[in-house]
Amino acid sequence: MLKVEENGTTEDLRFTLEPVACLGACGLAPVMMIDDETHGRLVPENLKGILDHYE
Repeated sequence: MLKVEENGTTEDLRFTLEPVACLGACGLAPVMMIDDETHGRLVPENLKGILDHYE
């Protein structure tokens, strides 16, 4: 969706895809963090809406 490799940054410099070992939210897995906000129990259908929120 972001069209970047691991540790890559989008052309507009808005997002960097950085895999991490732990975000401390195993109960919400799968999880992603954008800035200081944690998004959990992710399913592919919800990713676009979450990313659009930060546009």
